[in-house]
Amino acid sequence: MFCVGGFVAALLILSIHYTKVGDDKSLEVVTVTSGSHTMAVESFTLGVNSPLAPPMSKENLPNNSASTSEQVQKADQDPLAEVLKSAAMEGNTVILTQANEAWMAPNSLFDLFLEGFHVGEGIEHLLNHLVVVTEDKKGFEKCKTVHKYCYFLKAKKRNIGKEKVYMSKEYLVTMWARNKFQRRILKLGYNFLYTDMDILWLRNPLRHIAITSDLAFASDFFYGDEDSIETSTPNGGFMYVKSSNKTVQFFKSWYEQRVNYPDQHDQYVLNQIKVEFTKRFQVRMQFVNSLYTAGFCEMSKDISKVCTVHANCCVTIGAKLQDLRSILEDWKTYKSIPPWVKEKENFRFRDHGICLHPMGK
Repeated sequence: MFCVGGFVAALLILSIHYTKVGDDKSLEVVTVTSGSHTMAVESFTLGVNSPLAPPMSKENLPNNSASTSEQVQKADQDPLAEVLKSAAMEGNTVILTQANEAWMAPNSLFDLFLEGFHVGEGIEHLLNHLVVVTEDKKGFEKCKTVHKYCYFLKAKKRNIGKEKVYMSKEYLVTMWARNKFQRRILKLGYNFLYTDMDILWLRNPLRHIAITSDLAFASDFFYGDEDSIETSTPNGGFMYVKSSNKTVQFFKSWYEQRVNYPDQHDQYVLNQIKVEFTKRFQVRMQFVNSLYTAGFCEMSKDISKVCTVHANCCVTIGAKLQDLRSILEDWKTYKSIPPWVKEKENFRFRDHGICLHPMGK
């Protein structure tokens, strides 16, 4: 097995390491036009307590207190629905990511995130289906300069553009606000694949999500069974959800559980309720093999199969950036290796860095 980080291209003289061995409603909604694309701006109060197909048809719209005709009218008038309609791929699916100014500063995670799609294997077209949700005006302005579909979720919260310290009060508020926003996507009739911005995309992970799955997650550690709900821990940083009445109600009840866990984020709560809720709402929850959805907690052992690499088990933006850049360098090096060499040997990413470690080697 080769570690790609040490590769030197000189007629395949390889200095690669070798081993013998993968419901608070919005208060205000306005629109901002950028070129031919309409960007939605929503006023939203945060508080812990507080492609191209049309949206879901009338008969399939989720049930709530409003009439079906009222639901359709609201969807048609919702600027978010317009952004989703423009970005949706065949099957009414969008890719979502969310960040603030800190993550979107020059040469920060946003630039690296986009670069992965450009240098990945046949995934550049997926940028046409990516909606970037920004939490502050500066992040929104940065997004508009480099990407088509930017949605400004205006949060009335101080320091909203700053880096959120893990498990701080602002971090928890942001995580639950994201959870509620994702339910809104489902109510509009769109499936989504949510990806944290500290995930490097190299191949298309949608190919590894079963058509029978209502929800699919990456997990920090994979235990060999994609249906092992009891033992697997879902990571909300990589999450696919199919729009249906069942999943809308699942998300609603999940959000309501926050009052029972006042000092915890949505991912922790999901891990506590996952077994009960999958039975209650009759949904299938899949855990994607880490061979395809790798992370710093458990790196894929085969670079020829990995689709995404998540900077999990890693705290600061600086640390994430340094190690993800190393992963991207390894990927570029791997792509430069002739096919006949790739067929003979298994290549893997380097396993040393600020957060990278040789666990699972």
